[in-house]
Amino acid sequence: MENNILERINEAEGLFASYEITGKELARVRQLKDKLENEKMTVSVIGQFKRGKSALTNGILGDKILPVGIVPVTAVVTTIEYGEKGAAVHFANGVVKETAFEDIHTYVNEQENSDNHLGVTKVAIKCPSEFLKSGLTFVDTPGVGSMHENNTEEAYNFVKESDAVIFTLSVDSPINQIEIDFLKNAKEYAAKFYFAVNKIDVIDPEDLDAYIEYCRKFISGLMEVEDIHMFAVSAKKNIGVDELKEAILRDCASESRKILEQSSRLKLHDIIVSALSQITLYRSALSMPGDEFDQRFGEIKEFFEFLHNEAAGLPEALKKNGAVCEAHLNDVKNRLTAKVRELFGIDYHYEIGEVSANGQASGDIVAKIDALCEALNTTLNTIFMYREENAYKVVRRINDLNRLVRKLVKMRDEL
Repeated sequence: MENNILERINEAEGLFASYEITGKELARVRQLKDKLENEKMTVSVIGQFKRGKSALTNGILGDKILPVGIVPVTAVVTTIEYGEKGAAVHFANGVVKETAFEDIHTYVNEQENSDNHLGVTKVAIKCPSEFLKSGLTFVDTPGVGSMHENNTEEAYNFVKESDAVIFTLSVDSPINQIEIDFLKNAKEYAAKFYFAVNKIDVIDPEDLDAYIEYCRKFISGLMEVEDIHMFAVSAKKNIGVDELKEAILRDCASESRKILEQSSRLKLHDIIVSALSQITLYRSALSMPGDEFDQRFGEIKEFFEFLHNEAAGLPEALKKNGAVCEAHLNDVKNRLTAKVRELFGIDYHYEIGEVSANGQASGDIVAKIDALCEALNTTLNTIFMYREENAYKVVRRINDLNRLVRKLVKMRDEL
């Protein structure tokens, strides 16, 4: 299967690289290729809010790494890898900020970073836990179903990156529709599931047996398998956690290749579906009347002018600060992506590079932004064939798009 899925990934990479509107899918398929070739396993702890995910993560790692509390705590994705203890906060504008361990709560805590208003994309932690020595990436995700919609969105988005999942339930609440929907979604991306029933210290053994048996039968049907193994744990009192850890490590040692291949197949299918949806949106945009195109191209040119004036108005001290300029350029890329989506209904992808705190000034920030806008304007004119009078170019582009669609549909169906 490995050669087959790698061949499909390489084929998809070639297809996406040939068309500007599939830049986001191209980036995703390249990340997928890197994961498979370098055996980068991602194990995520997911579930509804207040099921004890962060406490369970701490229990598995054998250290109080993440903050826990009586109200929804986790606001952003937290990745944990093996290494000397430390933390770095990654922001949407590419800035990476080294952070003292005791200050992590400022960024991951829902009370202090409500709905992620700080624009954090993830908190990356290094931890010298024996559990992480095999090289896997362990992830704590925000809980779904709380009043904070951003948390649910973050959790659903990151599930797409997971190869294996620890789905966390709790004896103090029956499995509900929110959990059912989330599990169905996770099933589309992850290849391996571990079902942890948390807080067993607050229930009688007889009731626990009944709860676990009910969940086992229900989830087996939902996952379309004959049986599943339920891990009864108490993260608070460290009961049953070792059994769960041993099962994960055993599978990572003996089945990691199989898990990654199955996960890659699921993810590639989703990427192709995403590309086909993007092409559908693109075709819809192409059908806009000419005067509407004129209006929208006029609006984006006004936005280009705004970005130029904004950069020109930056204080000279900031223009000479390399890190500030890099972060501002990344912020402009994010805003341009949002503007293209608003005006034309498609995703235009930019790579957002990490910004070093010691970045050096390298050129005129105003000129860089002008060049970015000019390049986008050229690309938009090309892909939308704006005011294109050469009929041959129009027909050729439409035929190329139709060939792309046929190849993607064939690959989707074969996966």
